This record gives sequence, structure tokens and C-alpha cells, in this order.
Amino acid sequence: MEKNLKASSLFQLFNQNNFSDLVIKWGMDKGVTKFSTWEMTCVLITSFIARLGSFREIEETLNIPRSTFGDALKNRCSGFFQELVGHVINQIRVEDLSRKKKKAIREILAMDSSEIRVHGSLFSLLGWKLKKCLGNKAAAKLHVIWNVHGEWVENFLVTPGRRGDSPVSRLFKLLSDKTYVFDRAYNDLSFWYDIMSSGSHFVTRLKNIPKNKLKLILSKIKKSDRCKILFDGIYTPTPSTLSRHSNVPKDIKFRHIIYRDPESGKVFHFVTSDFKSSPTVIADIYKKRWAVELLFKWLKGHLNVRYLPVKSPNAVRIQLTISILVLLLLQLKMTKERLNKTLWELLRTFRATVTREGLYLSLAPDGCRWKLVPAKDLSS
Repeated sequence: MEKNLKASSLFQLFNQNNFSDLVIKWGMDKGVTKFSTWEMTCVLITSFIARLGSFREIEETLNIPRSTFGDALKNRCSGFFQELVGHVINQIRVEDLSRKKKKAIREILAMDSSEIRVHGSLFSLLGWKLKKCLGNKAAAKLHVIWNVHGEWVENFLVTPGRRGDSPVSRLFKLLSDKTYVFDRAYNDLSFWYDIMSSGSHFVTRLKNIPKNKLKLILSKIKKSDRCKILFDGIYTPTPSTLSRHSNVPKDIKFRHIIYRDPESGKVFHFVTSDFKSSPTVIADIYKKRWAVELLFKWLKGHLNVRYLPVKSPNAVRIQLTISILVLLLLQLKMTKERLNKTLWELLRTFRATVTREGLYLSLAPDGCRWKLVPAKDLSS
């Protein structure tokens, strides 16, 4: 099995016809005489697998001139790579459906965002300056919808770091028959209504407003201190909130659950559009939101995206998109070949083979400058 775990086996997961069509659609190779989009994609994937953190490391390791690589990141359209990710996601869905029967329960989609430090030269651009930080520091924000059951990225967006979560959330295409779970940053009533209109449910937390505190006090009188469910009733938005969202019906109602964690004793105010599930099920669904936090930890730790030393917004979008692409290719590899490994174990194996053998593009076009370096030559 180890012999199939080479960088070239990841590149072979791409549907070459779809890849070529996307290159033509986005005009990626128009006027390009060297360093084609295929070569660029393979080099980017390999650089993330091998944790090559700077242009100098890429130049010295993969023999790519820094100027050529930097110009490609700056000028090639990031939309191509985002659409390429969409094709890989569709491949994962097809493989997942063929491998097991569709579950009767709703899939849980966890939504969140994380800041990614970028080169300080971007701080002067609108929205890129890092919050609550002195000096010329900048950040991007990676917004992700994570499929908790399938363990893959369902959708994602890359924005400047100062973009709020609620406005960005309305840019996502919402799916039907799902349960979206997110934290208190997504407090847009119109977004909640859009999820309901799409045929899905949501679970989130309410902010600590006086109205909620009053309900908590009343619930404590009626329930014992050891009870998990302190309140299960109706939540209605205030008239002032409804007036700011003209598209939302004035009589809309949600379910409000006040839940006490039996271990920590912490009290949570949940609001949901699901009136059928039990309160403990709603609380368990919210706990699954932590999976998306682990995703960000995985990306920053194993793919080294805590800081991106690039100086253009387009380059930031491409590199963050490639980090998602690497994760999805690993997931697709595991699904297609039914590998009994974790994502980290699979990435570690690929990282070892890349280090041992160098870059090998088995599907590269004629004239590619990178060839397989035999292991015996590396030891000499």
C-alpha cells in the first residue's frame, strides 16, 4: 500500500478533462509560455505537503524561481482553484454515497471562521489590518462549513480579516435537509430565516441579554439545580430586531432551550428552528460544532497556514484554497482506497515520500522540468 502513497497518486485523483476545461474557462494558460497551471497546482500541493513555508524554500527545494512562483500567485485567478475544490468535493460526495447508504438523520454542518496572519504589506488595504493589534500587521479570514458526519469541507470563503461572520454567512449556498450549527457570532436573523427557507434547521447560542437572564432566574425557581434542562420554550425576536429584517415574517418563532452542563455547571442558551428533537439532542448537536475548531487547528498545525508570507490578496486566496484542496485530496484518497489511516497519518506518509523521492509529476505535459529522483541518487 505504501508504494501507492506518492505525491503523484494525489495528482491522479484529479479528473483531467474537468481540469483542462477549467483551465480554458478561466484562461489560466493564456499567454503562458512556462510554468503551466498544471505545474503550478502540483507545486503548490507539494509545497504544503512538505511544509515549505517561503518562496526561498520552494526555490531551493523544487527549483522554481521565486519571481516565477510569485508572479503566478499574483496574476493567476484564484477563482480557478476555488472551482477546482468544488469538483473534488463532488467527487468525495459520489464516493461517500457509493460506499455507504445515505443516513436517515440530518447531516450536521458546522460553520465558523479563523484569522490567518498574512504579510504586513497588506495592512493598508481596506479590511486587512489585524484587529486589536499595534503595528503593520494584517490578517485574512477563512470561513468554513465543515461536514461533521463525512469529515470534509462542504464550502469555504476567504475574506479580509475585518469582515464580520454574519455578513459573509449569507454568501454561502445553503443546502436542504441539513442542520447548521454555529456560535453567537452568527446572530443575523435573516440568515436564520434563510436556513429555514432552504429546508434545513440551525442550532446556535443566544447572547446574554436581560430577557434571557430573566428566563434563567424563573427556570431556577421551577427546576432543581441538578437538572440539565432549565427551560424549553419559545423565543421571539424583539420588535426592533424584526424591523431591521423586512424579509422575515413578523410572527416568526424559534425554540429557546436553557441547558446546564452537568460536568462544568455552565449554563447555555440555545436557540434553534428544530422543535421536534429533544433538548439533550440539541445540546449534543451544538457540542459537535467543536469539530470545525479542530479543523482550523489541523490546518494551522499540519499545513502551516498560521502565517502566509505573500503580499497580494489573490495570493492569499490561492494559498488558503490550496490548503483546503490538500485536505480534500487526502480525504478523497482515504475514501476511494478505504485506507485505515487518520488524515494526519496519511499526510505524514505523503510527506515522507515527497522528502525521499522529490517532486514527481506522472501526468505532467511534455517539457516539464521536474522528474523523479531515485532514492539511491539521494544517498550519494
